[in-house]
Amino acid sequence: MSEENDIQHKLEENVGRVQDGVDSLRHKVSDTVDDLACNKGCAALDAVRDCVVDQPVVSVAVAGFIGFVLGAVLARKV
Repeated sequence: MSEENDIQHKLEENVGRVQDGVDSLRHKVSDTVDDLACNKGCAALDAVRDCVVDQPVVSVAVAGFIGFVLGAVLARKV
């Protein structure tokens, strides 16, 4: 009986180690993905902001046109 208990204890211990390793790896991957997404997303937002600051009249005209087109499309479907 003690051999079975010893084997079961070792299995549970190793399963715990594997779970800890998987959790650690998952956190590392999640952090890396978040960093990459933020870098690309932040760069895109910075580019849009710079474009709006450089050409505010064109930006308002484009936003108005897009709003008009979306409104027309949504009005037709309803």
